[in-house]
Amino acid sequence: PGSGIPAPRPPLAPRLSRIGMAAKVAAGASPASAYAHHREGFRKFHRGTLNVLLHLALTPMGVAGAAALVARAASPTAMAAVAAVYCASLLAATPLPVALASAACTMAICALCAKLALGYGAAAILILVGYFGQDLAHWVTGEATYQSSYQKSDDFWALLAQHTYYLLPLVLDTAYTTGLASGVLLFLTPRNDVLFHRIESEQGRSALRNLRDWVVAQKPSETCTTHWWALELPSEQKTAFESVAEGPEMSAMFRARFGADQYAVEPLHGMNEVYVASTVHSNNSDTVFFMDHVDGPYMLYPFCYVYRTLVAITENRQIATVFPMQPFRVAISDGEVVGLDFHREVHRIESDPSQPNAERRVTCKMHYVVYPRCLGPIGRHLGTLTVRYNQTFRYLFLNTIAAQTLFWRFMTKMVLIGTEGTFRLEQVFGLNNIVFVGALALAGLLVGSPFFLAATSFLHYAKYVATFYHRGRASFGKFIRDSCFYKLVATSQLLYHYGRHAASAGPASVALVVGGLALSSLALWRLGPKRAYFGAEMGVVAPARVDAFPYGAIPHPMALGWILTLTGAHMAPGFAAALPWLPPAPPPGPARRPPPP
Repeated sequence: PGSGIPAPRPPLAPRLSRIGMAAKVAAGASPASAYAHHREGFRKFHRGTLNVLLHLALTPMGVAGAAALVARAASPTAMAAVAAVYCASLLAATPLPVALASAACTMAICALCAKLALGYGAAAILILVGYFGQDLAHWVTGEATYQSSYQKSDDFWALLAQHTYYLLPLVLDTAYTTGLASGVLLFLTPRNDVLFHRIESEQGRSALRNLRDWVVAQKPSETCTTHWWALELPSEQKTAFESVAEGPEMSAMFRARFGADQYAVEPLHGMNEVYVASTVHSNNSDTVFFMDHVDGPYMLYPFCYVYRTLVAITENRQIATVFPMQPFRVAISDGEVVGLDFHREVHRIESDPSQPNAERRVTCKMHYVVYPRCLGPIGRHLGTLTVRYNQTFRYLFLNTIAAQTLFWRFMTKMVLIGTEGTFRLEQVFGLNNIVFVGALALAGLLVGSPFFLAATSFLHYAKYVATFYHRGRASFGKFIRDSCFYKLVATSQLLYHYGRHAASAGPASVALVVGGLALSSLALWRLGPKRAYFGAEMGVVAPARVDAFPYGAIPHPMALGWILTLTGAHMAPGFAAALPWLPPAPPPGPARRPPPP
């Protein structure tokens, strides 16, 4: 209690038994009571955002398959009549908002089926994908199926029929109660994934003292960093190291961020080490630690993480770890823990000579691979790749701390240049963003030219909405980076397409486009990037009133500037005719009556 860690869920078997009993009651209950019992059980097996989102896509597919079968076997009119009866029956069984939402969804599905006129084969495929896809969704997310709670009931077929009949309203109800919209927005939010904890148990503190005393006895170098592999420590110190790395306190830190139902967290013993920091560097590979850098190269590996956790075993005020993309700095001291994404988190070390330590700063570097349980082989493969990379880089690093030969001096330069280049790409653009836009561009080549423009013109607005909603969990630096990147992509395309039709643009059109961009840019300059991108709302800068022009004279100048720009683009007949949906207005020109029939 009070730790912020979700309480463990009760054992599955008793829960299944209780839910199965409730479902059995539902088999002979009134429609309203039956729905209420199914709703209670259904919610307990659909807690995760991803599971609910998949059901929200797959359930309408199954409904569409059933509707298409009726339309093919009888007629579209018969399909509409059956749908109307079904929707009317829900009014008596479900709450009014759920019934209305289900009716709207059902009618939309029927309208689409009537237009597509699907055959028997397509309808059957939709039903099969809808049904078995939901089983797959449960397997992917690690949640048991609701059907399994009454699988062995004597009234199984009656309960399955009710479950199927109420499936659409149950899914819509669960999407609302689980906060699906919030979950989707969280997915779009650039997350702050830095973890913090403190070792407070007597067993953990004793193990850290044991390691500290051993390190001090080794008298490490004063002029450069010192490293010992955890697997090569003496038996007593190795046991102490592992008791912390695999202890409940480290597990609790990860479980507060990665739920045990969906994620596996496994230690990577081959990367663990005891590390003694240096307060100085002499243009050797130790310089890397004082540069903004990312530790690993696999930042594009999907859905899985490798975490490096630093556990301080000495008192420390002088040396801090800085996370510029968050942004914050932390000087961990005796027993404090900070965890960072090994392949993605930009960080550096800073030394403050005004607060010298009484002794060397010593930390234990403990590493973990974190992956969705359904992606076990993929996640463990990332762990294997990272261990091999770390061992190879460690060999390179140790030979470049005090390079003696021309070759190793050259390799020292390569380490520094490679570190700087990778960091710059990640900081300015984000490698994930580059790959995502590249994938959209490839899809655009396959689908058609408007796809890429439509898919990338509004992404920055989605980032704004999502990050503002989840600003307490967001990374401020990543948010600015992502927003500017996607806004640059959108604006570049807007100007490109406007330029293609500049010949048809009159002076008023050009004036509005240029003037609108100038006004919006001036407003951004007056605010500054941090304040413009929710810096005050996210606690990065103090709130302040800005009255410098255009503020104080023009209301909402940034938004108004973009309205003027889009209006000016719309006034170019060629642009408006080619892309009528991009400026939200019809093409200009005199209204014409349609020809008589």
